[in-house]
Amino acid sequence: MQHLSLDALRAFVSVYELQSYTAAGKQLGRSQPAISLQVQRLEEQLGVALIQRSGGRILLTYAGTELLDSARQMLNLNDQLLVRFTEPSLSGRVRLGIPSEFASKLLPQVVGQFAQAYPNVTLAVTSALSKDLLTSDESAFDLIIALTEPGSAQQRQPGLLQLKQEPLVWAGPAGFDLLDHEPLSLVLAPDGCIYRRRALRVLKQQNTPVRITYTNADFSGLTAALESGLGITVLAQSTVPDHLQRLQHALLPVLGDVSVVLQVVDGENAAAQQLAQFIRERI
Repeated sequence: MQHLSLDALRAFVSVYELQSYTAAGKQLGRSQPAISLQVQRLEEQLGVALIQRSGGRILLTYAGTELLDSARQMLNLNDQLLVRFTEPSLSGRVRLGIPSEFASKLLPQVVGQFAQAYPNVTLAVTSALSKDLLTSDESAFDLIIALTEPGSAQQRQPGLLQLKQEPLVWAGPAGFDLLDHEPLSLVLAPDGCIYRRRALRVLKQQNTPVRITYTNADFSGLTAALESGLGITVLAQSTVPDHLQRLQHALLPVLGDVSVVLQVVDGENAAAQQLAQFIRERI
């Protein structure tokens, strides 16, 4: 009887979630060629292609989409069993602050896995702009995930740990024609958003005329506006929803990177410390 390799399934899931073979290798402590080989062997064992590239993104084939949820379930069950038999029981409450676009990816994946592994821990999640999370009253959160400018004074704030650097990309609906939108139509979060600031700065540097057609701090509101064809936006690469596409065009300048940081506000909260460790191992 054949058995699927959990390591290969984890490599497959990580490559898709992180949108990078290299990043998946760093997360799993393997080289990029080793990750590629694991995914290739999984495809050979199943007799189907699972991953394809398009427009700079890593997409799933029909078979890959079918496999993804089941692979996550198998990995979650494996992790839950390890936690149950190798770690002491954990309980408590964690107040997590996180940007809404990262919440849309992390909550069903990393944080969802944590909740299943530690069912006696209560999670209270608040989504907000990074600047508001990092300047909030210390009593508001136990743990914060936020974005900062690489090398900024804010990033050197005591207690902040850089999880990774994430490339920023232009994103919009499929078939969006930039040439039909002059000045360039933008869908953005309010002032203070790192994506907004970066987009307006690089476009100003190349003298591209713009107009902001829609503003909303909520990620679901922004994606609804994008789907309606109101414009394009800037997002961290790993947070681009599957129903949108990464846009590459001569009119769109390179955006650079942002830093994804983690702050444990309450060092006395054992549940928050465990969630922080859980997140560090998976981002």
